[in-house]
Amino acid sequence: MKGPIASVPSAQRRVTLKVAYGAEDVEKAAESMDLQVSGEEVAAILANIDSELSALATKATHAAVLSMVFDELLIVCHAHVSGDDD
Repeated sequence: MKGPIASVPSAQRRVTLKVAYGAEDVEKAAESMDLQVSGEEVAAILANIDSELSALATKATHAAVLSMVFDELLIVCHAHVSGDDD
């Protein structure tokens, strides 16, 4: 079999994405709304953002990988149909 799928081992892959944000972002946003927030509220907001970003990243990454898997399978399928199975 030719193509990118032939060189991919069966082990799972991991992708890491770093997003930088912090208390200053929450405080600036609160100031723009004329809102006073405590340190505990800032920490809770950041924890909620961490959780949401983690869930979104996992879902988006999984969907993107599945799309690529199907694309690669289509390449293999077309190769089988055309008789190019090497």
